[in-house]
Amino acid sequence: MVILSFLLVVVLIIYGVWRLSARTPEYRVGWALLWRVACLIAVFRISAVWLGLAGLQRSDWAQVPGYFLSMVGLPDIYIVSAARAHALRWGILASLVLATTSFAWSAALLWVMGRLRNKPVHSM
Repeated sequence: MVILSFLLVVVLIIYGVWRLSARTPEYRVGWALLWRVACLIAVFRISAVWLGLAGLQRSDWAQVPGYFLSMVGLPDIYIVSAARAHALRWGILASLVLATTSFAWSAALLWVMGRLRNKPVHSM
C-alpha cells in the first residue's frame, strides 16, 4: 500500500510538472525557482520531522513541542504511518516522502502566486 501511494504521488508530480511546462511564457516559472522553493520547503519540513522525532523520544515536556513539530509533515507523512512503530525507519521514510512531495507543494505554491500576480485589476 505504501509503494502504491508513493507511486501515485510521483505520477501526480510528473503530471503537474508536465502541465506547468505547457503554460504560456507569462505564467511559466523557471526550473531554478521551482528547485529553490522545493528545497526550502523540504529542508524546513524534514528538519521539523527529525526535531519532532527527537522530542518524542524523551519522556519530559519536550514531547509536546516534538508532537507539534512532527505535525508539520502532514498530510504527506500519512503515507508512511505503517512504519510509525520503528522510529528510525519512520524518520527515513518520512524524509523521502517529504523530499518528493515538496516539489508538488512548490509547484502549487508558485502556480497560485503566478495566478494572483497576473490577475487583472478591474477599475471602476
